[in-house]
Amino acid sequence: MDERLKKTERLIKMWVIIHNNPNGYTIGELAEKFEVNKRTVYRDLMTLQSDLDVPLYDENRRWKLDEKRVLPPIRFTVPEALNVFLAARLMVGYDKRYDPNMDATFSKLGSILPAPLAEQVQKTVDWMRNMPKNERYLSVLAKLAEAWINRRRVKIAYRSLDSEAAKEHLIEPYFIQPAAAGHSSYTVAYSQRNRTLLTFKIDRIENIQVTGETYTIPPDFDANRYFSSAWGIVADGEIKTIKLKFAPGVARIIEETPWHLSEVKKKQKDGSLLITLIVMDTVEFKSWVLGWGEQVEVLEPPEIREAVIETAETVSEMYRKKK
Repeated sequence: MDERLKKTERLIKMWVIIHNNPNGYTIGELAEKFEVNKRTVYRDLMTLQSDLDVPLYDENRRWKLDEKRVLPPIRFTVPEALNVFLAARLMVGYDKRYDPNMDATFSKLGSILPAPLAEQVQKTVDWMRNMPKNERYLSVLAKLAEAWINRRRVKIAYRSLDSEAAKEHLIEPYFIQPAAAGHSSYTVAYSQRNRTLLTFKIDRIENIQVTGETYTIPPDFDANRYFSSAWGIVADGEIKTIKLKFAPGVARIIEETPWHLSEVKKKQKDGSLLITLIVMDTVEFKSWVLGWGEQVEVLEPPEIREAVIETAETVSEMYRKKK
C-alpha cells in the first residue's frame, strides 16, 4: 500500500478509536495499537488537530476527543445502537480470523453510538486484532464480492472436501452467505462446469480470477427462499417432514429456542417435547440430531431414524474396540 494511503488509513482509525473511548489513549498506547513509534503518533495527532480540525486535547497525557464540538452525521436509537453492538459480538464468535475491513466497519459504526456502547464495540474490535489474519482468505473474499457486485464471472481453483486436488470452475456468484457453524462464508454460484447451482466454501477456493465476462442472476432467485428449508448452509437435500422427541432434561432448551421457521412444538405430559420440522435431509441436520445423544429420538421418517441408529451403533462399536 502507498505510504500516503497507509497514513490516511491510520489517521482515520486513530480518530475513530479515540472517539470510541471516553478515557482516551496515551501516545504509548496508540503507538502500540498502530505498531509505529511514539514520534509518528505525535505527528499524527498534530495533523488531526491542525490540518483536519479534529477537536483533540491532552488531559494528563491522555489524548481525548472533545465530544461537545463533534456532531455525528447520524443518530441511533438505543435498540438500534444495541443491534450494532450485538452484531460486533456475533462477528467475534463467527469469524475466528482478523479482518481489517470488519475492524474499520465496526470502528466507524461505533463512532456514532452512545459512549458506553461505543466503548464496548471498540473493545470488541481491539480483541479481534488478536486473532490470526489470513491474507489469502481476505483476498479471495474481496475479489468474490467485487465479482458479485459487478456481475462478473470468476475462475476459481476449488478443492472440495473429498478431492485430492483443486478443480477449475467458471462460476457466476449469486449470493454470499455466512455460516456460524463453520466459522466461514460460502458463495452460492452457478457453475459452468456442473451446469447447476452449487455452494462453495470460500476457505477452499485456492485461487480466484475475476473475468470480464458478465452474467445475469435470474429474477426469480431469492436467497431467503433458497435457504428456507435448509438446516444450515447445505441446500441440496430432499425436503422431509421430521418428527423428534426430546427428553424432559433438555425439553426446555428445545422449547425456548427457535430452531427453524417450520417448527411445531408440543409439550408432553411426561415433560418430554415433540418437535416437527420440515427441512432438508442433510448431513448438517443429522449431525445436529446426533449432537443431542440419548436426549433425542427420531420418530419419523424411518430412513432418518435408521441412519441415526446406524451411526450410533458405529460409534459405540468404535469405542468398544478401544477398551
